[in-house]
Amino acid sequence: MKRIFSATSRRTLTILYCLLQGTYWVISAAEMDYAATPLLRERGFSSISIGIISGAKFLSLIFFQYFIGRFADSHKDRISLKKIVSILTIIAIAADLALLFMPVRFVTTLVVFVIFGGTINCVLPLIEALSIDYMNSGLSMNYTLSRATGSLTYCVFAYLLGIWTGKLGMDFSLVFMAVVLVVFLGINLVMPKPGVSQVKSSVNRVHSTGWILKNCSKYRRFLLECFFVFLGYDMNIAFLYDRVKDIGGSDSAYGLVFAMIGLFEIPVALGFYRLMKVRGITIERLMAFFGAFCTARAFFTTISVNMTQMVLAQAFELLGMGVFYAGSVFFVMKTVPEADSAKGMSLINLFAVGAAEAVAFFISGVIRDSLGVLQLMYISVFVSAIGVIVGLPLAIEPRDESDDVQMRV
Repeated sequence: MKRIFSATSRRTLTILYCLLQGTYWVISAAEMDYAATPLLRERGFSSISIGIISGAKFLSLIFFQYFIGRFADSHKDRISLKKIVSILTIIAIAADLALLFMPVRFVTTLVVFVIFGGTINCVLPLIEALSIDYMNSGLSMNYTLSRATGSLTYCVFAYLLGIWTGKLGMDFSLVFMAVVLVVFLGINLVMPKPGVSQVKSSVNRVHSTGWILKNCSKYRRFLLECFFVFLGYDMNIAFLYDRVKDIGGSDSAYGLVFAMIGLFEIPVALGFYRLMKVRGITIERLMAFFGAFCTARAFFTTISVNMTQMVLAQAFELLGMGVFYAGSVFFVMKTVPEADSAKGMSLINLFAVGAAEAVAFFISGVIRDSLGVLQLMYISVFVSAIGVIVGLPLAIEPRDESDDVQMRV
């Protein structure tokens, strides 16, 4: 790994990290969009049972994400992020195969989904933290290109999985996911280790979660914004499969909606560095306004009466989740001490994906059965709007010179 700082190695690192992000988001398309509500529907589970199983998955994410992030930062010198990612991936492969071949029962399905929450759903902040380690080591890695790669692979395979599962059944999503998990594991194993950090910091020790939440005010507000925005977002898509069916859509049409979500994230990911150079734009302001576009996406998705309208509504993803996924790493680099980067990314995942999705799925199953899927989606818009209000103070923060320092190309 001594050649890691050579020009060739930098290009190689970008390619490898693009492959790592790309394969992860293929896994995400299978696990989040198909081996979820559609799979459980096909296996005969009720809306309330689906809510309990999915909610339990994200509750496990909350538990495991906290301890994994804390462990990763505290033992970074002895146990690399790569090793932790590899262990979680191996466990996820075993759980995936178990779900595929075991008899369909509520308890066993619940256990496997809990394992998914503690493995697959905990991996993303770790590979994001890995990119922070690379950039803090002085590497000119093109992070946003890798995020664009992830959005592209998600887009392509979200659509293809809709076609394949329509023909082969939802169990195919588990077969596909197992294969891609193996590929992801192989790519992770060949990723180079980060070099020694070149970032000058007056405080290099690892801090507690309580210290971060108390002293990093911008970061604390962002976490709260993420919770409400993602709560609304996930309530909006929790039973989107049912809504697609209600307006005459097919499995492939359902896949097309999620493909468009990924497609509209790509332009922002590719142009993020240039966007940050526009006068008056700061990472704080981008993070403040991503929720407004997520809320708009939820609203126009809800009022869609045909598949054309629903597909076009996903265009708001451009400055919604497109900005969130491209910018959250840089937001953490600016607002959280370097030694706490893994914990910083993990807490975002805990609040945005863990806590928000756990609550979303637990209550969505009940609301869907009580009021209907359309009313559930209208409620989701209101919840997401709360996040917008919470995040607005970030938009009025004055720009300072440190913004440009964080944008390492």
